[in-house]
Parts: sequence; C-alpha cells; structure tokens
Amino acid sequence: MKYFTLKWWLGLQKGRGPDPIEEFQEHVASIRSALPPGFRELYESVALHDAHLRKMEYDAAAQSLEMQLDSYGEQGQRRRVTLRYLQVDSFLSTAHPELGLPGPFGYGDLGYDEPYVLPGGLFEHRILFSSGIELRIRFGDFKLVV
Repeated sequence: MKYFTLKWWLGLQKGRGPDPIEEFQEHVASIRSALPPGFRELYESVALHDAHLRKMEYDAAAQSLEMQLDSYGEQGQRRRVTLRYLQVDSFLSTAHPELGLPGPFGYGDLGYDEPYVLPGGLFEHRILFSSGIELRIRFGDFKLVV
C-alpha cells in the first residue's frame, strides 16, 4: 500500500506527511479514465470500507480471481459484492507478522484499497485488511456484481 499503510491506520506512522486521503483522491482522479468501467463503478457506487471477505477463489484455467464480500451501505444494510478480476497476471497475499487491529476473525475488516494502472495494459488492486493482510491482484479486466 502506498497511501493507506497499516502503520498509518494504527496511528504509528512517524512524522507529519501529507494527508493520505487527499493524495489518494488525487491519484484516483489522475487514473480514473484509464480504469476498466467496472472498476470505475466500484469507486463511484460501492463502499468497501469495513466489508468482510467471505470467499476468494482463483481459477487458473480461466485466469480469474473472484472475491465475495459483505459490504454495508449507508443505512447499515448488508449487501453481497463480488469483485471479479479477469486476465489475472499475479496474486499476492502478505501478512504483517507483528501488527494488526482487533476485530473479526479471518482477514478482518477491509480497511482500504488502492487502484494502479501498470505498463502493458495491466492494473493492480491493493487491499489492506485490519488483520494486517494485504492483497495485490494484477489483472487485465474487471467486473463488479452487486
């Protein structure tokens, strides 16, 4: 994660740098038009903060990764959100060995996510959970199902 680090989330980051929220919003605005339509829709209409990962499945033959999340709207209503990454180039899951926030079991609460446009027509989605687990998915296309 570049903007929303686990140390920042825990309040342990030293020094007073720029506000990551403002920097992040500028980053998304600068790449918005290059993102797949489903990914733009994700940032415009779905709040992933505090969502819970319920299922993650990688299909090597189809080069796809699907994540099913329970997200919570403004009124607290639960809704199932499916993130479907297509033409998956790589997938990485890492965990911090010493840091994490208290919370639910498993991956924990989805805290923050960051999109990136990579050279060669690929994209990367980085996701940080309260457990300290960070996912990085590199992909060529994306579909959103709510």
